[in-house]
Amino acid sequence: MTPESSQRRIRAALISVQVLFGINYLASKYILSYMTPGAWAAMRTSSAFLVLLGVVLIGKHKLPSKRDTALLALSSFFGIVLNQGFFLEGLSRTTVSRSALLCSQIPTFVLLFSVISRQEKLSWMKSFSFLAGITGVMILLKADQFQMNSQYMAGDLMILANAASFAMFFVISKRVMARNDPWAATGVVFFFGALGMMAYGGKDLFHTQFSQLTPLVLTAIIFVIFGATVLTYYLNLWAVKRVQATRAAMYIFLQPVVASVLGIVFRDEVISPRFLVATALVFLALALRDGPPKSLSQP
Repeated sequence: MTPESSQRRIRAALISVQVLFGINYLASKYILSYMTPGAWAAMRTSSAFLVLLGVVLIGKHKLPSKRDTALLALSSFFGIVLNQGFFLEGLSRTTVSRSALLCSQIPTFVLLFSVISRQEKLSWMKSFSFLAGITGVMILLKADQFQMNSQYMAGDLMILANAASFAMFFVISKRVMARNDPWAATGVVFFFGALGMMAYGGKDLFHTQFSQLTPLVLTAIIFVIFGATVLTYYLNLWAVKRVQATRAAMYIFLQPVVASVLGIVFRDEVISPRFLVATALVFLALALRDGPPKSLSQP
């Protein structure tokens, strides 16, 4: 496979992740009107683990070593337990748009943690690309109109903690993914994640009235488990194995753009000058950070 075709596959994978995650905001918000955050978190992670277990067993994928399993357990704590726990608890207490605004800071946290852990070096081009992406998202989500509100304060802080924990997951998983099968590694991550989430929300899940779930809710649940959980985490880990964590994280800036496009297509929302400017800045950020293929040793 040529470097160009490999780069296209990586970009396609990362764009697919953001499309699925963009839809996940609306789907999870809808599910949370029928289930508690704890019950949904436990159901989502345990179901995803069972799917991944089947894939690993059928495909006979090689499991990670004991040392790498320990690192994946640590990454699971940040990427599943804290990430999904804070996300669902926060989303139930704040709005979708405020959640998208705060989650858009994941790439900033990834850059910070990568520099602190000396996985990457800070360069002017990298800094400018992040600045362009952050500015684009802030314009799109009307950060100039964002006001601190006691009604949403707890939820906003949880979403921000979710962003930081997912960034830590990116950085830790980068260390271990280069030498492991992504399906097996994802399965291990969700094994530990399912254990943590069952401890957190298992009791709520046991008391959930499944008979009250409508066909539309069940459809949303199936989408989130297979599309916005199993597939997204696999593609993220597959991509992080091949590119730097900050490069993969940059694509998160696409999530608010995806959400806006879905609003235009399905809700007849108007394309505003704000949307066009923001989209241009986001794609400028990706163009600056995701140029020609480089070796992983380069910043």
